[in-house]
Amino acid sequence: MSTIPVRSKEVARTDGLRRLSTVFHASDIVWLVEAAYDAYAQVWNFDMLRQGAQGNWVVQRYSYDIHNDIQHYRGERVVANEQLPAIRAKAERYDSAAWAAGTVPA
Repeated sequence: MSTIPVRSKEVARTDGLRRLSTVFHASDIVWLVEAAYDAYAQVWNFDMLRQGAQGNWVVQRYSYDIHNDIQHYRGERVVANEQLPAIRAKAERYDSAAWAAGTVPA
């Protein structure tokens, strides 16, 4: 009897961030605000700061389901302009083109 291999949470984080590169355009300006692992559900939750469809800055939440290799959109919240500098200061720039090309170190 064989078992289904389970990726480590570190490998799954990289896979989830790579999967996000299919959501954003290479020219989008995006920041990774938070990446949190939920051990019970075995998903990575990613909060991404970007400009929304209406031009407002929003934090969008995505969940990466490790077992099913699926990225889920979980909604967004609008960010006030005066909050942007503080959020960007603690966030990490997300380079969608580099993640899509596989040139971001894991």
